[in-house]
Amino acid sequence: MVVNILDRDCIVSSVSGGICRITIERPEKRNALTMSMFAALAESLRLADEHADVRCILVTGSGNSFCAGHDLAAFSEWPQQPHDPVPIFLHAIANVRKPVVVAVQGSATGIGVTWLLHADWVVTSAETAFRLPFIDLGIAPEAASTVLLKEAVGVVRAKKLLMSGEKFTGAEAVEWGLVAEMVAAEEVSATAARRAEFLASKDAVMLRQIKDWLHPADGFHQRIDEEVNAINAAVLRRNQRLQEKNP
Repeated sequence: MVVNILDRDCIVSSVSGGICRITIERPEKRNALTMSMFAALAESLRLADEHADVRCILVTGSGNSFCAGHDLAAFSEWPQQPHDPVPIFLHAIANVRKPVVVAVQGSATGIGVTWLLHADWVVTSAETAFRLPFIDLGIAPEAASTVLLKEAVGVVRAKKLLMSGEKFTGAEAVEWGLVAEMVAAEEVSATAARRAEFLASKDAVMLRQIKDWLHPADGFHQRIDEEVNAINAAVLRRNQRLQEKNP
């Protein structure tokens, strides 16, 4: 039986067979995230983590792209305070203690990449395009990626990716240890679903213990806040420059 736990703001969540399936459904915008979508994602993750029947969380994006990151139009809603949608979402994904599997197809950009660092099993294809464009936007990276990316790919490569903003492929992401598994493009969704079923069949207590040891939630919240504060400062500087140009 499928039980719907949330369906709003282009985010659909349902539970069946011990798996909570969360789908980002804004394909016409390559699943770029608005403020209401950040809020709905945060709530979906919280509900899934608290749901007694959920043993694994599977996240997918509809259409040809996984997630284009933060909708640029939504930057008008920065600065963000701790109770606002983006910080709430970032802390929510860091707090999830159940296994998280993500299917990444087509492309992933910005926060569509950084929050993968909190997932446990990411499936992609060789040709998937990844990008961390924060330097070109003049803002800080988020999701504690300044800690987690270094741990995943090494400090030299993390500097290169964050300081250049250049694209990289799914094949490179797998080679560097950023994601877990690479399959043919047409097999990404089905493979991720099988991995979620596999993890849902394992001992839930031990999976949580392993995750707590390898990815302790309390280790990232301070950095998440520091990064959000840096983005706030960057947005305020930009707004001030615009006001000076157009008094």
